[in-house]
Amino acid sequence: MTTLEPGASLDGERLTDLLMRLLLDADLRARLADEGAEAVAADPGELECLASVDLAELDTTARRLRSQVWRPGSGGSLATTFPRSLRVLQGTGATESDLLTGFLGSPHFARFRLIPYTAPGLSAEEAFASYLLDGVEERALRDTVTHELMIALFTALTCEQPLSFVIEAEGIVPTERGHAAVRTYTAPSVATWGANTGGRPSAEAQGADEAHYAYFTTPAGLAHGVVSGRVAEAFEAGPSDRRETARRALAHRGLW
Repeated sequence: MTTLEPGASLDGERLTDLLMRLLLDADLRARLADEGAEAVAADPGELECLASVDLAELDTTARRLRSQVWRPGSGGSLATTFPRSLRVLQGTGATESDLLTGFLGSPHFARFRLIPYTAPGLSAEEAFASYLLDGVEERALRDTVTHELMIALFTALTCEQPLSFVIEAEGIVPTERGHAAVRTYTAPSVATWGANTGGRPSAEAQGADEAHYAYFTTPAGLAHGVVSGRVAEAFEAGPSDRRETARRALAHRGLW
C-alpha cells in the first residue's frame, strides 16, 4: 500500500492536465486498467486521483471526447469540412480513426479551444488543418486542405459574430462589407474542385500553372472563386493606385 504524503493532492491545473492525458491517450488508459494506479502515477498526488477513477466512465468519456472533436458543430464534422483532403489521405491508407488519433496526440490539438469560456484558441477546423499540413510537401494536398479550411473559416465569419475562437490564418483582411482573402493554388488543384471561374476560361484551360482564388464575406453571404490578377491586386500589402483601383471595383460589385 502506498502512503500519500500530506498536501499531495493535485491543484486544478495539474488535475486538468492529468485528466486530459487520460482522455487523449488510449495506451495510458490501458495501462491504468491493466496495471493499476500505482504503475501509472508519477507522484502521490496523481495516485490519489487515479485510484478514484471509474474506468468504465473514463472510457465512455474518452469516446465522447473523440466524437465531440470530430463533430465540433451541430451541422457537420471534420469529415464534412475536409472531404476532398480526407479522400486523398484515405487513398494512402489513413483512416478517419487514424487521423483523429494522430490529431489528438499532436501539439496542434492543444491549440484548439476545447472548453468554452476558457482562454482563446483556434477552431477545431484550423487546428486540424494545421495538423494535416504539418510536414506535407505535396502541393495538391496542401492546396486542398487550405481551400477547405478557408471555406470553413469564411463560413464562420459569415454566420458567427463575434467569433468564439481566434483565427491565425494569414492574409484575411477586413473590408467595408466583411472580410476577404486571396490564395494562389495550382491550376490542376483548382480544376478538381469544380471552382467558379466567373465565366472565364479556367486557369488550366488557359495554360496557366497557377490560379488566384479569392474568398469574400458580405451581408449577402459567402462568395468565392477564381479571380483575375487585377482582382488579386486588391490584396497587395502596400498602398498603391492599382490596389485602390481593384478595391473600388470590388466595392462596386458589393464584395469589398
